[in-house]
Amino acid sequence: MKNKITYYKKNNFNVIRKLTLISLSLLISVTICFHMSAKLLYPTFLNYAKMQTNKLSTALVNKAIQSTILNDLKQDEIIKVNYQDNGIASSVEFNTYTINKITMKAASSVYSNLKYIEEGNIEQIEYDKLGLELDNSLLSKGIIYEIPYGMAFHNGLLANFGPKLPVRFTILGEILSFIESRVSQYGINNALIEVVATLTIKMLVVIPLATTTSETNYEIPIAIKVIAGMVPTYFQGNNTIDDNFVIPLK
Repeated sequence: MKNKITYYKKNNFNVIRKLTLISLSLLISVTICFHMSAKLLYPTFLNYAKMQTNKLSTALVNKAIQSTILNDLKQDEIIKVNYQDNGIASSVEFNTYTINKITMKAASSVYSNLKYIEEGNIEQIEYDKLGLELDNSLLSKGIIYEIPYGMAFHNGLLANFGPKLPVRFTILGEILSFIESRVSQYGINNALIEVVATLTIKMLVVIPLATTTSETNYEIPIAIKVIAGMVPTYFQGNNTIDDNFVIPLK
C-alpha cells in the first residue's frame, strides 16, 4: 500500500514538473517572440509616437499664438514705413524690441505648457481647448498617448490588438527662437514684407525600451505689410516694329 501511494506521489510530482516546464517554456518562447517582433516593429512605434508628440506641440504653438501674439500684436508698432513727400515709401524700420518681446513670450508659453504636460500637471493648462482627443487620466501620469501593439500591422482589424505602449516625452534644452524679415514682390511695384519668428522645439520621445529624438520648426508670422510703390505707365505700340514692343511714357 505504501509503495502504491509513493508511486502515485511520484507520478503526480512528475506531471506537475512537466506541466511547469512546459508552461515556463511557452512563457519564455512567447516572451522571446514578443521581444523579437517588438524590435522589428519599434521603428513604426517610434514614428507614430513622434507624430503624436508633434501634433501636441503644434497645438500648443497655436494656443500660444492665440493667447499671446494675437493679443499683443499691433502692426503699426512693429513695422514703420517712412514716406517721401510724393507719398512713395523710402525706408522701412522694424521695432526689434517689440518683436523680440512677443517671440519670447510665445516661446515661454509653449515651453511652460510642455513642461506641465511632461510632469503631469494638467491642471495648469486648458488641455480641453487644444482641439485634440486627450485622456486626462493618462495626461496626469505624463502619458500623452497609448499606442496599441496592433497599430504596427497597418490593419484595421488588428489596430486595437495586443498591449498598449505609453508615449512620454522630455524637452531637451530651451525652445530656440529665430526672427527673420522677408521681402518679396507683390503685384506691380509693390513689396510684401513679412516678419516671421521660427520656434525650434527639440524633444526626446520615449516608449518602453526605446527612445527617439524629435526636432520640429514652427514658423509664426509676427507681421505682414504691403508697401505700395509707383506704378509705371506703359504704351504698347501696334506698329510694324513688333507687336510686343513696349515704350515707357515720359
